[in-house]
Amino acid sequence: MIKIIHIMVLTLFISACNDSDTPKEVGKDHVWKEQADMIDKAKNVEQLLNDAAIKQQEKIDQKINQ
Repeated sequence: MIKIIHIMVLTLFISACNDSDTPKEVGKDHVWKEQADMIDKAKNVEQLLNDAAIKQQEKIDQKINQ
């Protein structure tokens, strides 16, 4: 009896974890698309600021070393 219950529970877990009902491809438009786009834009701005800071530091270093 216990073996049958274990088999039934195992079968339930295996069938519950089947991903055949889930979509295979996630579309480009999703609920948080606007937020994700803003995060990407912020990352781009951060990179620009980092590049500008590096260039400014290089100019300062050149002035000091002259």
